[in-house]
Amino acid sequence: MGHYVLLMKYHSEGLVQAKKDPQFLMGIHASIERWEARVIESYHLLGEYDQCTIIDAPDNFTAYRATLAQELSTTARTEILPAIDLPLFQRLISQSAETGGPHTWQIQGWARWVRRMMRGTAFTKWEKEFFQPFTITGQDKLQNITGPCIVVGNHASHLDQYALVGALPEHIRSNIYFGAAADRWFLKGRKEWKLQPWYQSLVMGLYPIQRGGGSKTLDYPKWLLDQGCNLMLFPEGTRSRGKNLAKFKHGVSILALEKRVPVIPIYMTGLKAIRPPGSKEQVPGPVASHILDPIFFDPYEEVSNATDIIFKAMNKVHQRVIKYGDAAALDESLDEPDA
Repeated sequence: MGHYVLLMKYHSEGLVQAKKDPQFLMGIHASIERWEARVIESYHLLGEYDQCTIIDAPDNFTAYRATLAQELSTTARTEILPAIDLPLFQRLISQSAETGGPHTWQIQGWARWVRRMMRGTAFTKWEKEFFQPFTITGQDKLQNITGPCIVVGNHASHLDQYALVGALPEHIRSNIYFGAAADRWFLKGRKEWKLQPWYQSLVMGLYPIQRGGGSKTLDYPKWLLDQGCNLMLFPEGTRSRGKNLAKFKHGVSILALEKRVPVIPIYMTGLKAIRPPGSKEQVPGPVASHILDPIFFDPYEEVSNATDIIFKAMNKVHQRVIKYGDAAALDESLDEPDA
């Protein structure tokens, strides 16, 4: 997620509407939130611009900038600027931008043994401390998954990966890897040993993803699947901010179709309440990981259709939860009839 500064200079029509109905100004917030963004602060300005709004938005929010600006163009002239908080900027400019990894040795037997021994420190402690209780359903659906697979989940919190790993049976969990932003988790030169690239590869089972790397970002996960490893991915790409699931990206489908491996959807509840987006504090609460039916694709399936199939499987549960609450995740009788 990133921060953006939205600057607006109202046209005469916008000023007239604001004078007639001050609540008109809040309508801009609704336009912003339609793009899965969250308004942090909003200020009236005494100067060249009339309003300044600080937005917390998905990393791909820049793709929506032109559309949002057009939506607001009838009432205001807009400038949308990406921003970074000053302490983080100071840290970034004071350290090397060089990143490490991927480390192919992370799949070797000795590395997997170390990861298994460190699981309590890296993963299980979060379950014990904050997932109270932690409910897992559907593990029986994975008994016949013996080859590589791709585990996917809805993305609402920094704690999602712990609920995903904790839900998996040992034969999948002991050989699973997932991508993380290289410029955040694989920077060289950091002092803390837990932030070293080797630690992320060895203990956490991560591999680096270069932002904006295009199709090359799939080269290493393809190699992992070729070696018989399992992958964990979030098809939304970033944590969802709005009520609905964010649009799924095609990376999972491309990998599943090319390597002919099944996709294991897992729908998680409760995590957003434990650590909401933008918060650094965690409060214990009930968490559930529901393993849905594995998805096997026809090798000739189109990528876009495969992505849609994954999305529909997850969204069917998501819509039940939105309407009836977390306890409805398993109650298929509540599904809306197909049109």
